[in-house]
Amino acid sequence: MAADLAAMDSAMPTTETLVPSKPVPKPSVRDELPADLQNEIDAALGGASIDQLISDSGTDQADELEVDSRRRAFVLKVEGEHVFFSLGGPHEGTAALRQFKKPPNAGDPMEVIVAGYNTDEGIYELRIPGASISAADWSDIEEGAVVEARVSGSNTGGLECMVGGIRGFIPASQIEIFRVENFNDYIGKKLACVVTEAKPRKKNLVLSHRAIKEREREEEKKETLAKLEVGQIMEGRVSNIRDFGVFVDLGGVDGLIHISQLSWDHIKDPREVVKEGETVRVKIEKINAQTGKIGLGFRDLMEHPWEGVENKVLVNSVLRGPVTRIAKFGAFVKLGTGVEGLIHISEISHERIASVGAVLREGQEVEVKVLSVDKEAQRIGLSMKATLPEPEKKDEPVEDEKPRELAVKPRKGPLKGGTGGKSGGEQFGLKW
Repeated sequence: MAADLAAMDSAMPTTETLVPSKPVPKPSVRDELPADLQNEIDAALGGASIDQLISDSGTDQADELEVDSRRRAFVLKVEGEHVFFSLGGPHEGTAALRQFKKPPNAGDPMEVIVAGYNTDEGIYELRIPGASISAADWSDIEEGAVVEARVSGSNTGGLECMVGGIRGFIPASQIEIFRVENFNDYIGKKLACVVTEAKPRKKNLVLSHRAIKEREREEEKKETLAKLEVGQIMEGRVSNIRDFGVFVDLGGVDGLIHISQLSWDHIKDPREVVKEGETVRVKIEKINAQTGKIGLGFRDLMEHPWEGVENKVLVNSVLRGPVTRIAKFGAFVKLGTGVEGLIHISEISHERIASVGAVLREGQEVEVKVLSVDKEAQRIGLSMKATLPEPEKKDEPVEDEKPRELAVKPRKGPLKGGTGGKSGGEQFGLKW
């Protein structure tokens, strides 16, 4: 029996064999990745591995990371409700998946904020810039921070909400980019908000959900602008109508259709063509990268009205249409969409008229005869008087001829006459 115990003692490991000669390194999340995924991450880093980037950046990366410091990190993997990052060196971190609009991909570079260190897990807790944080008390809240607020009620001024256990308020003007009519639609919802005012002593917490929407819109604007090209045709939503044109939302960025580009016809109000909220197809005419302004075309996507006009408007045909414009030299008549003809003032009436406005007015329906069609110059000559009967010719009275008067030179001096004078006949032997 003693021999058996001695044999067992010799088989048991000594204390020296139980303690490893070197500390066992903690497995890294990256070590769990398949080789092909590691290669994919390295490719996303420009051909260099994460370890190479760390060694090039200096030894201070191995030091502890400061809380609230910003770091350039790379996504290692998405697992459950967490996203794991490599922070350089042996440092790794995790961020809640709910902070992302959409799950990131392994290898994506990203800027993160160090929120703290989890000693139990040996990993850093991270926050994504602009993502909301959960606030336990006033110490977690500061102006400019993004918090998650749960809307608990409403009043005439805006929305009442809770940020953790702290009461807050979202003014009506800070709910959305647009005007909100019904506050009850937001009750019970969770909204990411920017802290605009935080005064613990007065227990005054004012938030803005609109600021988040404006940030998102600005990001969408940058992404959309980068994709847009002159000549591109796309769909958008009519977001605003003004007297001078129509604004169209192209996905985070607005473009303008000038009123002159809405229709081939002359229009006075853009609402004659489109309505707010309508989806329209537009063509990008110009982009100003400095100001972000985008000029759009709308009518150019329609068939040009003068195409095949010679087959629609025939010479010598008689048509009807409204007078669209009146000028000193004549009147324009609409013959179809985007097609007008001109009645010259001399072709309005058989009689001579002093002004066009004395006979015609805008909107008046008239019957005209087509005199000429010039497709290249986009000119059509019309005549009203050609559709009217010619006036009857009246017999003009013959004027009486006046008697011709003999040209007699007036005699100078008094006339001579009477019976007392000589007649001149005595010279010929006559006695008068």
